[in-house]
Amino acid sequence: MFPYSSRAVSDLPRHIDTFTGSYTAPTSQTTRRSQLRHLQVEVQTRLDKEYSPSQCSHRVTQHFTPDDVIAEYVQKCKAATLEARGQLRHEVGVKVSESSAVDIYWPASSSNDQCQLDKVFVYVHGGNWQELSTEESGHMAGVLCSKEMVVVSVGYSTAPQGSVKQMVDEVTAALVYVARRFSLCRIVVGGFSAGAHLAAQSISSVDWANDYQIDTSMFQGVALVSGLFDLFLVQRSYVNDLLGMTAQEAEQLSPVHCVHALAQFFSSHDATATTTTTAARGQGQHHRQLKILILVGQHDSTEYQHLSHSYRQALESRHGISVQYGVLTGLDHFMMDLCLTDDKSQLVQLIEGLWAL
Repeated sequence: MFPYSSRAVSDLPRHIDTFTGSYTAPTSQTTRRSQLRHLQVEVQTRLDKEYSPSQCSHRVTQHFTPDDVIAEYVQKCKAATLEARGQLRHEVGVKVSESSAVDIYWPASSSNDQCQLDKVFVYVHGGNWQELSTEESGHMAGVLCSKEMVVVSVGYSTAPQGSVKQMVDEVTAALVYVARRFSLCRIVVGGFSAGAHLAAQSISSVDWANDYQIDTSMFQGVALVSGLFDLFLVQRSYVNDLLGMTAQEAEQLSPVHCVHALAQFFSSHDATATTTTTAARGQGQHHRQLKILILVGQHDSTEYQHLSHSYRQALESRHGISVQYGVLTGLDHFMMDLCLTDDKSQLVQLIEGLWAL
């Protein structure tokens, strides 16, 4: 675990021995101030690295830089998205709010009659809330559509044009649109990195039944991959330079602090599941409890791993919500998402399992 996940940066000098291994009190106030300034710079540098997945990749070498890691990832995502658009029936830029849109990819076997379909996978892309778009985020469509899923890639207003609160609202609007358009299907909501945060926060932010008259039993599961579920230290890292979150906003927009709301989502899901059959969805059985899948890579940063584990603990310990949790071996942050382009990957198999009754 990153040593200061639950402490303010201003508190760090009190824990100087934990960070440096040893500490000898300086002989003068000037020396002490200099040493503390140096320590704070060192701590900030480590903190920023923890929230920079490319710097933490085990693939970084003298000849393969963090920038190369990102460039390779974006290129592969873009290429797979273009391939999917060339092979699959799709709709690009479907407006779901004044400032956001989704792309929709259809299985090759589907007709214009969406009632024949059963499974919808909603994907929310990452990029530290400030990079990427749907232009690079249809990379999983080829694989998942081949498994008879409709794939919906969600676009949102990245920083600095959009605030994190606006992003959450836009992802919520996308989920409302999907739930209404595909009302006879079973929906799994997935997100990667910052997109995992937005997916979790969006599901936890509204009263689906009362605010939108949406039957939550259509939500089959949630897949959260290498996500950030507590924005406390994000707000204190370089990532916030463009986001501009206040400490209060970071707390309000952290899924780990909205576990009670997610528990209410579970309760409404279970209540509607007892009265709503899936006969109209071609199953003829009741929905089981909503499933949550939380995954992180072996070579994700220690802070990413800690946040995934802590969110799982919060869900299970506070409200008894069952979580399927795993650390995928041999993978760094970006390799985790690229697993969605491999139909034999463990990630794809686990996502398929979310539809199992």
